[in-house]
Amino acid sequence: MMTQENIHNPVSIVGTGPGDPDLLTVRASRIIRSADVILYDCATAKPALSIASETAIIHEVNRQASAGKPSILELIEMYYHEGRKVVRLKVGDPMLFGGEIDECRALKALNIPFEVVAGITAGSSAASSYALPISLKYQSNSVTYIIADEPGADFALFRDASRLLRHGSTIVLYMATKNLENIFRVFVEEGVPETMAVFAVGKSGWPDESSAEGTMRDIVAQIELRQLKEPIIFFLGRHLTKEKHFPVMSACS
Repeated sequence: MMTQENIHNPVSIVGTGPGDPDLLTVRASRIIRSADVILYDCATAKPALSIASETAIIHEVNRQASAGKPSILELIEMYYHEGRKVVRLKVGDPMLFGGEIDECRALKALNIPFEVVAGITAGSSAASSYALPISLKYQSNSVTYIIADEPGADFALFRDASRLLRHGSTIVLYMATKNLENIFRVFVEEGVPETMAVFAVGKSGWPDESSAEGTMRDIVAQIELRQLKEPIIFFLGRHLTKEKHFPVMSACS
């Protein structure tokens, strides 16, 4: 029986990081373990379910209602009003490159309290896995994360980003593989040398994580040679130097 005390549990939007449950924050782990209901819409969040309670209700759902099935927001609302502790899992860091702002606004409109629990974004995880410094004090003082699946006809964002590269900053590209050669072409047009260092990490935080390194001139060939799997994170910057000298270890299963 649900008590009046339970009714006011806020909905928790929890970042699961790039995949490995070991990369969950302590707070995220605690909230997932105590959840009555867990909702998610991306397979990358599945490893986090390994620490869920055996009694938790778990749904893999679509963001939008379809074929008579409720949307994730409708399920959140239903379970919240039943007095359950509801957790909505989000890959990576919920407020970076996610649609969480829309869900937050929807929950506010429904007068449902919520909290957002930070996660590790794939770019940070991948950089740490390989001891890859993506900033360098007084020389590379900024890091820019860019989603690159829809660069636009004029590649304006990347033309602007090329200036940051020339100043020594690091660019981190998400979802860039299909547009990578055109992005590099634009960088070269804007004065970035083809010898600019590139480091790529496929499936960061997963057991089959792998990497490739090279320059804008040859990284595509290196990726094919090493058979990197999507999703792939790309790091570009003249200060990139991989420091790690031992194999990647992952507890993700």
